[in-house]
Amino acid sequence: MNGTRTPLLDVAGLRKVYRSSGTLALDKITLDVRRGEFVSIVGPSGCGKTTLLKTICGLLHPSAGSVTLNGARVTTPPPEMVLVFQDYARSLFPWLTVAGNVAFPLRKKRLAPDARARVIDDALDAVGLSTFAKHYPWQLSGGMQQRVAIARAIAFRPEILLLDEPFASVDALTRADLEDLTLRLRAELGITMLLVTHDIDEAVYLSDRVFVLSTPPSHVVREVAIPLGQPRDQERTRSDARFLALRNELHHLIGRRRESPAPPLAEAVR
Repeated sequence: MNGTRTPLLDVAGLRKVYRSSGTLALDKITLDVRRGEFVSIVGPSGCGKTTLLKTICGLLHPSAGSVTLNGARVTTPPPEMVLVFQDYARSLFPWLTVAGNVAFPLRKKRLAPDARARVIDDALDAVGLSTFAKHYPWQLSGGMQQRVAIARAIAFRPEILLLDEPFASVDALTRADLEDLTLRLRAELGITMLLVTHDIDEAVYLSDRVFVLSTPPSHVVREVAIPLGQPRDQERTRSDARFLALRNELHHLIGRRRESPAPPLAEAVR
């Protein structure tokens, strides 16, 4: 399901300098995400992917450039945008039940009790956790805890879901299940998704487009279209010759950028 040509999210000339150290982390990054699209950001380790995601969602302020969502400039975290973190254990409240965790952000919507209960039930049903509503996070496996985090995010019904390496802390089989869950939710709910990941295969499997970042100070070195079509299948898609070619292309781009030395700090900040 490809989005329309008009960007939902537009990042233009984004720069981020950490004032405390003078480090230029992001340098004139420009990218866009269209409505209904799945876009991934990949790059060498330490290239600032998470810094970019936090700047996009308003948790960090850019030094220059802009982020706009639906044509409105992002300066603080907008309600139409929800971020799912890698560390699900720290993002969930251990003293709340699964249903309580999903309900927590819904307080801002001031829903009637019956309407809120329906939203919670629908979100848990969507991630396959309907029978675990009264459990606590510490009673669940890591993969199930991340499903709770995803349920909490989709219950809020954001226009765009930001995913910061959300499957990095689970085993390979659970990761595959969560990838397929994410694609299913995207198809069923029509939520636009932006993923940061260090896993090249994951980026190809999930995405419509992938943006490749350079070593710091990071900039976009290539936008790669992923014309694999939908639906996708872990075995069939990953064995497709086009999948292998795209994976190799991204690996080459990232590996080449990793080997390129970063410019001296004084030169980079100019």
